[in-house]
Amino acid sequence: MYGDLSLPEQQEQSSDLLPAIVIVNGSGPIDRNGDVPQMKLKLNTSNQFAKHMTEERPRDRAIAVLSYDKRGVGKSKKKGDKNLFYRTGMMDIVLDAVEAVRYVFAHPRIDKSKIVLMGHSEGAIIMPIICREVKKAGLTDIFGCIFYAGFGETLEKALELQRETILADVQMEKGVKGFILRSAVTEDKLVKQYESLMKKVHAEGDPDFISMQCGLVKQPAKWWREHMAYDVEGALKEYITCHCLAITGQKDVQVHNEQCSPEKAAALVPLAASVESHRPINLTHSLRSSDGSESLLNIKSNFVRMGKLPLDAELLSITDDWCDRRLFGL
Repeated sequence: MYGDLSLPEQQEQSSDLLPAIVIVNGSGPIDRNGDVPQMKLKLNTSNQFAKHMTEERPRDRAIAVLSYDKRGVGKSKKKGDKNLFYRTGMMDIVLDAVEAVRYVFAHPRIDKSKIVLMGHSEGAIIMPIICREVKKAGLTDIFGCIFYAGFGETLEKALELQRETILADVQMEKGVKGFILRSAVTEDKLVKQYESLMKKVHAEGDPDFISMQCGLVKQPAKWWREHMAYDVEGALKEYITCHCLAITGQKDVQVHNEQCSPEKAAALVPLAASVESHRPINLTHSLRSSDGSESLLNIKSNFVRMGKLPLDAELLSITDDWCDRRLFGL
């Protein structure tokens, strides 16, 4: 595994140890910057977050950040294995995150008692079992979890929401394009596509990955199976005992934001040391704000556009305030 540990400049005659945040990115072949090189998609989430925490916060409250290339992405590749990413299961991703925590844990400038996970999308979904595996590995318990766009969500529920959103978007589309889309994109067709995928994912022999559309498209079958068997709410209730910050925007069309209401958030993590949740009105899944309506029909172009923008100011402000209170006692 390869990645970047972003550290603030060390102040003269200072021996103070730094808190650290380990970024666990969302689904897909994402690199240490939060980009998707395979699709030439620059999202600039992780690199902007790291820069903010290390360079833009007050020097005496700077925070180290570790981000890394997922298996089969960037420099985290294995010679001769072009399918490494597609063979990677959900638990492989979890264990890679544990190794990232282990690396930070061993660094001489890091305060071992103040290591925080920041999970975006899938990264937020799997954080409870990362916390479990960190404890099993004999490392210091995770101090805090920052859930961005995926608190209390399951992959299956997210996909249901996305199908509903696509169908609603199609109905709103006007003119010839709308007429064609309403003929091509129906609830029955979307459900059948999903059922066909699940049938192949659960094929005899439990393949690590599958090929579709004459080999042009690959899917990580093991990853799908492990997600479908994962009890997210049960894991949150059992394994999250640290301080929690959960943020999902109301303009996010890929996951539900209702779990970030104060009452639901508290119920999801009853053993948490503390829980704080927010639902910014204009925040999208890309962690940027949008004044207009969001659509899954133009998701790639939206991500391209959003990737050129800075991270949402409200998101960073909420996160900064939480870090100041929890990590620095302000």
